[in-house]
Amino acid sequence: MRIRRLTLACIVTIAAALASGNWALAQLGQANLNWQQRFLGILPLVKPDPKDPIAVTVNGKPITAGEIADYANTEKRMINATSTEETKAVFRDAMENLINRELLLQEAEKRKITISDAEVAQRAREFQVAGASGQTVPVSGAPDEQLMKAVRGSMEIEKMLDDDFRANHVQPTDAQIKAYYDEHKDLFVKDPGEVQIAHLAVKLPSNATDAQKKAASDKIIKLYKEAQKTKDFAAFAKANSEDPQSAAKGGDLGYFHPGQLPPVVDKMVFATPVGHTTQILESNLGFSFIKVTARRGETIAPLSEVRAKIAMALLDFNEDAVVKALLKKIAKGAKMEFKGPPPQQTPNQAASDQPG
Repeated sequence: MRIRRLTLACIVTIAAALASGNWALAQLGQANLNWQQRFLGILPLVKPDPKDPIAVTVNGKPITAGEIADYANTEKRMINATSTEETKAVFRDAMENLINRELLLQEAEKRKITISDAEVAQRAREFQVAGASGQTVPVSGAPDEQLMKAVRGSMEIEKMLDDDFRANHVQPTDAQIKAYYDEHKDLFVKDPGEVQIAHLAVKLPSNATDAQKKAASDKIIKLYKEAQKTKDFAAFAKANSEDPQSAAKGGDLGYFHPGQLPPVVDKMVFATPVGHTTQILESNLGFSFIKVTARRGETIAPLSEVRAKIAMALLDFNEDAVVKALLKKIAKGAKMEFKGPPPQQTPNQAASDQPG
């Protein structure tokens, strides 16, 4: 049985490992937290308080405002949320994650999933709790009852989902790994080599008036739309570009290595496929857009070098799909009663935020 031994620290390590390297697998995964972090890694460890208002009940089981706020504050640190909008989104996410965790706990109970006390105690001793300022605080001595209960819940969910993962054959095959590699080689570029570009420019006079800027802007937009339809960009640039030096060569500017162009342009052209144009660029000299006409010297990481990363990402993607399907199924028959919107902070936090 493939049981993932998940402490908060190791969950973060897994996520970081997937994001490392010169390539990205962003198309495979979910933004922010993965399912392990959402339902196993952030433990609800708020002490029971009769004054803590109930935010929602799930089949009669209450989730309090304090639990949501505690979960949200941990999630904020993990995803480095700083803005007001990000904070509001985190609190909404916290409520949803705690509801889904409770649904999974209740499903595990229905299936009579059990974990021995010795296994729970061992895991609880290994678990690392995030301190108030974000530091990790190792748990020492005998774990308290609340930590034991939370860890037991995570282990029961983990064991139940592991059974479902086996039943749904989530382990990617060699054929699936190779197919993903073949279809997404652009994600595994080790050296982008050189890119050949051509551009079409509409110039502005020095100290241009607002009317002149608008006229130039309207013209470049019109030319940009027409350029998307033309089959001969060189002839089109030669006839319409106001950069005489490059227009004579069909807009051709030559080949460039990474770092030779201004940073914004550099990033843009190396992200643009051959045969496509960038968005319109504006500078004090006027407006322009660039067409990527060729590439050379590009090297792709071999499959052997990235196989493990693809396998791990595909595995996580497949597992996430199983978890979502299960939650959708068990949520249909669940009774949820919302007592109010997700809290933004607990009453104690509000009081501590007041100036002394």
